[in-house]
Amino acid sequence: MMIYTIKIEQIQNNEKITLFPTLIRINEKVYLIDCGYEETLETFVRELAKIDISIDQIHGIINSHDDIDHIGGLKKFKEHNRSLKTFCGALEEKSISGKIKSERLVQAENSLNTLTGDHRNWALGFIDSLNRIKRYEVDKTFDGGEFFEDEIQIIHTPGHTKGHISLFIPNQNVLIANDALVVEGDTFGIANPSYTLDLQNAIHTVEKIKALKPQKIICYHGGIVEDNVNGKLEKLICQYS
Repeated sequence: MMIYTIKIEQIQNNEKITLFPTLIRINEKVYLIDCGYEETLETFVRELAKIDISIDQIHGIINSHDDIDHIGGLKKFKEHNRSLKTFCGALEEKSISGKIKSERLVQAENSLNTLTGDHRNWALGFIDSLNRIKRYEVDKTFDGGEFFEDEIQIIHTPGHTKGHISLFIPNQNVLIANDALVVEGDTFGIANPSYTLDLQNAIHTVEKIKALKPQKIICYHGGIVEDNVNGKLEKLICQYS
């Protein structure tokens, strides 16, 4: 098994965005965990080329959860690779496939009741962006706890959304946290607490991650942490206790 983390960095809507998607090559297949925005495809293509991977070589995209910066690019990836499979946690399947509204859309719509002026205009633009996400049927769902491709354990890590998943590779002690954690400076944080749908559950998730004893954690926002992982997780738990 090979694990690659790439850096997606570009200006979008006058704002600099930086993402750290991860790819896993295993059993002659390549899986991408989360696929950015629709607008970041060209940056993906360029960064994938640096590790000799093309979109045509990707067998499937594992969606950690239903947020625009994680699934917004699925349309473009599908257009370039018609055979691409999609995977997600079972609790996210209905929204990712478009059968129900996403939790994030419901949250944004509900926020309109209390927003005015520029904040309300921003929220309306965000809602429009969420509504324009192209939805696809999911090929396989995960309940959490099971192993995928023999060596990848799917971990249910709720809080940011109810069905958020992370991936743990026990034989390498590597956790691909996605948005269960973010890197803030030299330590861990909760991904955008104001947008975390269940903060208490998010802290329980950090405790679950700590119990796995990972030696390396890859965060979609912030990148890779390998030093004093246990201590930094404990510090985050204490911060919210």
